[in-house]
Amino acid sequence: MLFFKKKPLISSPEKKAAEKLPKTKKVQFLPQKIEEITGLLDSDLYELTKLTPVNYYASKETYLQCTFFYNEDYSEIYFVVEYYDNDRPKGETPYYKADYELFRKTVARFGQHLPKRD
Repeated sequence: MLFFKKKPLISSPEKKAAEKLPKTKKVQFLPQKIEEITGLLDSDLYELTKLTPVNYYASKETYLQCTFFYNEDYSEIYFVVEYYDNDRPKGETPYYKADYELFRKTVARFGQHLPKRD
């Protein structure tokens, strides 16, 4: 019988910081190639607010899922976008550090409104 060891995954500083945060929020978008999304986010993180949300009643065989990781006072926010096919992750972007305004604008597209900060 052959056994293969899994290669250890290289973890970025952003991923390590995100995994330590206590809260998460997940939202889904229409599917696109993960390479395209990574390119868009590398050029401007606010491209996330331009993605098309998945209709609640739509078939969700394939979709993009954005997971935000944050603490209670929103002083630290990170996110990752994953491509799902039949409820199995098939690829993901790197982890990104976000600001409160990006988080607020993204979740507002799903009817979840957070107060503006001064």
